[in-house]
Amino acid sequence: MSSSASFLQSSVVHNNNTTTFFRGRNRGGRSDFTPKFSTKRTTIRKASGGRKGTCVTIASIDTKRDVVLVFGCLDRTAQCSAEQLSMNEKSQGVRVVSVFPAKAFEGIKNPLDAMAKELVYPNQKTIDAMNDFEYVEVVSDESKEYQEVLPNVTAVIIADEFAPNMLKSTEGVVALIKENKLPKLKRVVGLSHIGIDRRDQDPYKMMNRKLFRGGAILDRWSDAEELIKATSPKGNPLEVKWTYTIIRVGDLRGNGPCAVVYGDAMLTLVDNAFDVRMQDVDMEPGDKFDGFTKRLSAACVMNRMLTSSKVSVLNQTFSLISVGPVPRDRRKGYDVAKGRSPPPIRDEEIDEAVQPKGKEEEQGSVGGAPVPT
Repeated sequence: MSSSASFLQSSVVHNNNTTTFFRGRNRGGRSDFTPKFSTKRTTIRKASGGRKGTCVTIASIDTKRDVVLVFGCLDRTAQCSAEQLSMNEKSQGVRVVSVFPAKAFEGIKNPLDAMAKELVYPNQKTIDAMNDFEYVEVVSDESKEYQEVLPNVTAVIIADEFAPNMLKSTEGVVALIKENKLPKLKRVVGLSHIGIDRRDQDPYKMMNRKLFRGGAILDRWSDAEELIKATSPKGNPLEVKWTYTIIRVGDLRGNGPCAVVYGDAMLTLVDNAFDVRMQDVDMEPGDKFDGFTKRLSAACVMNRMLTSSKVSVLNQTFSLISVGPVPRDRRKGYDVAKGRSPPPIRDEEIDEAVQPKGKEEEQGSVGGAPVPT
């Protein structure tokens, strides 16, 4: 049996009951692995969250109770989010379910060999890499396992990097909410793009033209935002059934945990440089910034919106950019290409960035991150 066929047989069954639930890892470079169903959980210290007098404990993750659904896992930001949820001390041990579109498990004809009879599976390496993360489960959005996990979901992260996909995922989540298929839902965190409120100004006016990247992408980001806001329960965030936080980012840079499966060598080099040079972030409510955003930082901020117990992040929209370059001594010894990446931004730094700034700081200028050359 070919490796491609083995991958299909062991990880996906295309019949009336599509099964795409994975645990475990692909060992020894072989494609024919056996799915492992693990119930292992780690008991950890519950986060106290925030400074005294500035927070109420309502949004912290409970590793024994909560289930986090992550959408957009074909993109690196969502991959980073799932990875960091399984590693961060405030969420390690929580059940993380990474949702892939059903087409991600389908084989296609070999584009490099017209005579080949065997199918190839372009997303196999990505799925294998996601399976390597502890506490992370991989499911198809059309599988029985996906439907079975919905009643236990308490948090949703929607992190598609392509605006039309983000809108589609948001519409899917909203449909589940309206059909009462997420009865335990408490938090929704969505990815968006800076410039939404400035679509009539350059450069965002140019970015939003109908022939660019699938057509009026800022309109699609805005539609996804408005759908979340319109669906969210109205009233005091401390009393409603579920709340949301939207994180607007600039154009994304940096490599995710599955970046090795991507083939653009030049872009990978640029992303490597960005990962090392732009280790800090700046955040503000609304839509005030211009710049680029590191994928890993965006994922950490989105995750922190789940584990934070600060009331100030509930039903809010923030802009996020990466800033730098950091001092030379903070860059020494790091080489992403050799597996020596800078550490992810700490929760304490995110808490500090999200704190309301004083008048003097609000009037100061913000240096957005340039594209590394």
